[in-house]
Amino acid sequence: MLEALNNLIDRLEKLAMVAFMSIATIITTFQVVYRYGFNSSLSWAEEVVIYSIVCMSFVGASMGVRHGVHISVDVLNAFAPPAVNRWLHILTGVLGIAFAIALAYLGFRLFFSTLERGMLSPAMRMPMAWVYFPIGFSGVLLIIRYCWVIKENWQKPPATMAEELAAEKDKLV
Repeated sequence: MLEALNNLIDRLEKLAMVAFMSIATIITTFQVVYRYGFNSSLSWAEEVVIYSIVCMSFVGASMGVRHGVHISVDVLNAFAPPAVNRWLHILTGVLGIAFAIALAYLGFRLFFSTLERGMLSPAMRMPMAWVYFPIGFSGVLLIIRYCWVIKENWQKPPATMAEELAAEKDKLV
């Protein structure tokens, strides 16, 4: 079940990244054309582009966990035996879940408190709560991704993990 959910999230993340990148690119292009071609500008364009980039960042955090491309210090992994590496990866996943729970909790708390206050964005006059929604939602995605990472590391024999680490070292050299 976790694998099916993981594949569904993969597809949704890719779709979201394409959508947000397209929105940012198209609106930036229109803004440039309006500014330099018509000596005018769209008052809301900068706000939409910024919010699209913020959404891409939070979706990208989940994608980074999925593909194991977040910045990390793996000095311990380089010197520890394979059995210890397994537990280091599992510990990393558990700490990631703790962070993601805090992110989801605080993000949704910010979303609901802003929704109650009725704050509006400056240019588009949309509820600011929807700008904060990706924070909490990203926390939920990260929890799912870290659970997947823990499951993968739990099921892999230590020798396989050691071979993967060796392959990663070869890629870096």
